[in-house]
Amino acid sequence: MEAPYDFELDRILREISLSKAGKVLLQMPDGLKPYAQALTAEIGRRAGVEVYVSAGSCYGGCDLALTEAERLKADLLVHFGHTAFLPPPPKPKVVYVEARCKFRVGEAVRAALPMLSSHRKIGLTVSLQHVHRLGEARKILEAEEKQVEVGSPKGHGVAYLGQILGCNVSAAESVSGKVEAYLHLGGGVFHALGVYLSTGKPVVAADPHSGKAVEVSEAGEKVKRKLKANFLRLGEARRVGVIVGMKPGQFNLQLTLKVARKLKRLGKHPTLLSLDEVDSLKLEGFPDIEAFVCTACPRLGLDDAERFSRPLVPASKFLGVFGG
Repeated sequence: MEAPYDFELDRILREISLSKAGKVLLQMPDGLKPYAQALTAEIGRRAGVEVYVSAGSCYGGCDLALTEAERLKADLLVHFGHTAFLPPPPKPKVVYVEARCKFRVGEAVRAALPMLSSHRKIGLTVSLQHVHRLGEARKILEAEEKQVEVGSPKGHGVAYLGQILGCNVSAAESVSGKVEAYLHLGGGVFHALGVYLSTGKPVVAADPHSGKAVEVSEAGEKVKRKLKANFLRLGEARRVGVIVGMKPGQFNLQLTLKVARKLKRLGKHPTLLSLDEVDSLKLEGFPDIEAFVCTACPRLGLDDAERFSRPLVPASKFLGVFGG
């Protein structure tokens, strides 16, 4: 299978040699897993090492497969698709491979132009796999006499101008006062929705994989309506579960306890729940809990709210509504 991504195979082989690794664990998000078998075979053949692939979740740099690596006694963890989010662990050595996409972005950007026709000042954001195509997108926009702004990100997991994550859209926020709308380069609408929910300004998602574009305001407003309804139900609930995430970059016990204290002051009865993977099926085991506040990934309970049969809201939104 011809991969449309640069997996930096030669670099991985050098890292294996330098670290004298005998056992390697590969971790990648779902969109890259179809290429895992071929990649594993090539690394094993050329480096003569045992290669394992983590088949579990991989939501970001916050989700390193450290427990798996420890149990497998892996000498090297190769994490694909994200930049560093966490401080380097004592072991194993972690190598981040960005897996940049080989597709050009011109077709997708031109598909977005009609949706940006009434806006002159455009904020340009990008997912990691397409950061090297920002210049191409900027030229197309400026040829249409658009004023383009690319923001500087802050915080964990972002390393490039314009780069955003599902949980970090600071690059977009940093230029919000200068722009009328945004164009986001990346697959799907997940990241573009994050920009809309944070800034409230029109966002067009241009997908280089399909060459198509979509305006996300309607989807964003649906998320806002669902979140408002969930807060109304949370306000009526007496028994509330507070979820502390067990993934390495999502664990925040201090925030969990802060939320629990606030719930008690509101006259509610919090139950502290530890979870690695937050999904509706696991929460069904607690039928007496009427609503949940999640201190793990801040996107849980927003655009995926329909997955949960009971209200689940992010801790940051909860504290924003009810106060610290």
